[in-house]
This record gives sequence, C-alpha cells and structure tokens, in this order.
Amino acid sequence: MKTNASLTKDELEKSLLKSLVFFDLFSYPLSLWEWWQNLELKTALKEVAEAADHLLESGQVERREGWYFLPGRQEIVFERRRRYNFTNQKIKRAEKATRLFRLIPSVKLVAVSNLIGHHNLRSGSDIDLFIISSPGRLWLTRFFCAGFMKVLGWRPRRGNKQDKICLSFYAATTGLAMDSLRLDGGDAYFEHWLMGLYPVYDKDRYLDYLRFKNPWLKGLFPNSYLLKESFSADYFSHNLLDRLFFQVANLAEPLVKKIQYKILPLALSSQVGKGTGVILSDHLLRFYLDDRRSEFQELYQYQLAALGLL
Repeated sequence: MKTNASLTKDELEKSLLKSLVFFDLFSYPLSLWEWWQNLELKTALKEVAEAADHLLESGQVERREGWYFLPGRQEIVFERRRRYNFTNQKIKRAEKATRLFRLIPSVKLVAVSNLIGHHNLRSGSDIDLFIISSPGRLWLTRFFCAGFMKVLGWRPRRGNKQDKICLSFYAATTGLAMDSLRLDGGDAYFEHWLMGLYPVYDKDRYLDYLRFKNPWLKGLFPNSYLLKESFSADYFSHNLLDRLFFQVANLAEPLVKKIQYKILPLALSSQVGKGTGVILSDHLLRFYLDDRRSEFQELYQYQLAALGLL
C-alpha cells in the first residue's frame, strides 16, 4: 500500500478515476467523502479534494449537487436520488422480516446486501439479506428463516420478486474469512459487496467482526472508517436462552441439514463444487445460480482499458 508521502499526482488521479468507473457501472455518483472512503490508496481527504478539482478542470469528471461522475453521465444523479427512496422502503420491509429472525437465538446478524453504493437498490428488485449464525447452527438458522418467509409468502418467485426477501447467503461465525470466495484475477464487486453490507440487526457488532476477519479489505479500502484495527471475540455474549437453544439444537441441526439437502432443487445441487456461486457447508451457505461477478469484472476491466487506466 502506498502512503500519501509516496503518491504522485498522476497515481492519485488515476485511482480516483478507477473508483468512479466502478461505481458508474451501477449508475452511482459519489460524494467527495464516499470517493475518498472507496479509494484504493491511503491518502488524506484534503489531497482527494485537490485532485478532484484538477479532474474537474481538465474535464475528466463532472460534478452536480455535490456528486462526482464521469463526463456525460449527469442523469445518474437523478437515478441516485430515486433509488434512495426505493431503498428506504426496502429496508423497512427487511426490518419487518428481521423482527421474526431475531427471535431465533442463533441469528447474530441480518444485513441488507448487494448495496453497491449506499441506499442503491432498484424499485423492481427483491431484497437480498446476508445472515450470520452461531457456529454449528447454520442449517437450523436457514430452516427457520426460510420457513418464516415461506409461510408469509415473502420469498421471491419467478415473475414476482419486487420487495420479496431473498435469503441466498448465510455464514456461521466460523466461516467469516472470505478471501477464498474472491474470483481469481480481481473481484471488485464482491469486495464492495462486503463493505456495503447494511445491518438491520446486529446486537453484538458481528459486522465489525466480519470485516475484521477479512484483513485484506484494509489494503483495498485503506481510508475506510468501517474497518477496525483490532477486535476481541470475547465481546460476544451467550445468554441462558442461547445456551438452552444450543442444547436442543444439537439433535436438530443434522436432521434439518439432511432434509434441506433432500429438497434442494437440482439446479442448485448440480452446481456445488463448480465455483463459488453455490456453496453448501457447515460454515457457509451460498445459493447464487446467476452469479454475475465475472460479468461485472470483465465490464469493469473493459471500461478501464477504454479510458487508458490499466
């Protein structure tokens, strides 16, 4: 990681443009603070402000209402405002679902995911949630969470996804080191996905712990205030209800795992071991048939090449 003292003006401006190109893929302009927070180089906000002014003067970026974007893309300022309202509605929906999830002692974190940019969800999309569970209780956690949504009719179906609750990614506290999930050759989408998680339930700071368990994030987002320098797992509490649930669940976990394996659609089970889209283990559950990360990475690289930023 280069420090501010060793940076050249060209390196800083190139890094700023690369960040803007990535967020442009998702029609998301950046404030100066957001631009700095997502920068891959360690530097001061003042230096970013000066470099941004130079990029404006040279016509390489534009600014409107305090948001920066690539030339000719001013329409994404309106799109950002529009999606902010949609996202607020979807977060309220996620909070309603979470009132049920938090009754399950093994649920430690519920976060809205796929937020590439703060409050940036489309109106017609479903609501992707990421859930952290107690160790050894991953399958039981999914059994209850998915079951609640099934009973309420809140699970997405073909042709009916708007504001439905999509439960496609679970991790036990023993499966929070996620470097192995990154695609070879670059995975900007997953890296920003992890930084963009928006908690709707996080009693014991498990989101901080998740990011702490992935120290490689610090090299990618060295200016981010979201990343903690240290963290103690002793912080986590285990009350009487947790302990009672754990005792009963010792018998239930292998049973519900067997049931879920049996009813898993062939389209999902056939993809196990063929990448990181579908993962079935006691530490991670991931159900992404349409994992578009490679597509996003290729498009990102193409745009960088077109602008001479590689």
